[in-house]
Amino acid sequence: MAMLAERRFLLDDQSYAYHVAHGNRTWDNERAVEIPVVWGELQRRGHSDGVLEVGNVLGHYFDINHPVLDLYEHHPVAWNEDVVSFQPPFAPELVISISTLEHVGHSEKPPDPTKFRRALDAILGWLAPGGRLLFTVPLGYNPAVREYLDSPHTERTAVRCLRRATLDNLWEQADYDEVREFRYDRPFPCANAIAIVELTR
Repeated sequence: MAMLAERRFLLDDQSYAYHVAHGNRTWDNERAVEIPVVWGELQRRGHSDGVLEVGNVLGHYFDINHPVLDLYEHHPVAWNEDVVSFQPPFAPELVISISTLEHVGHSEKPPDPTKFRRALDAILGWLAPGGRLLFTVPLGYNPAVREYLDSPHTERTAVRCLRRATLDNLWEQADYDEVREFRYDRPFPCANAIAIVELTR
């Protein structure tokens, strides 16, 4: 764990420190890279006005000021509603989500393979004109994610991928075609590749 905290990874030639924390064992899974990428986006923005997070993740590691939508977790600034039917009281300029949207429709009973795409459409409908959705998802977990990434989408402006390269949780950037068939939990625990996806209204 200490060694990982001293290492860095690259995404589009930008260097990030791995996020190492005991909460959710970030030192041994994809949280080590997802959190710095999304938190870095917020830090570059410089303020939390107009930001909404889907899935209560960042609040476990940082003091946050932006509101959160999470169906299950209770938080002082969270709405406990379903993403597909939710209507925020403001039009977000930036919606962020860390390894949450892949559960929509997939981890529910009964499962609904169409709900992942409907969740993306719902979020796009919230956004202010020119607003962005930035989300991370593990590959090989929910088939609806691969179906979505394999098909064209007018509002999708970027798909960047990272793959886990070593048992001690070092990651490196990869093209989507290189990792689209990666499996979840094989050969390393949890995600072996993630997609970082951006959509713009």
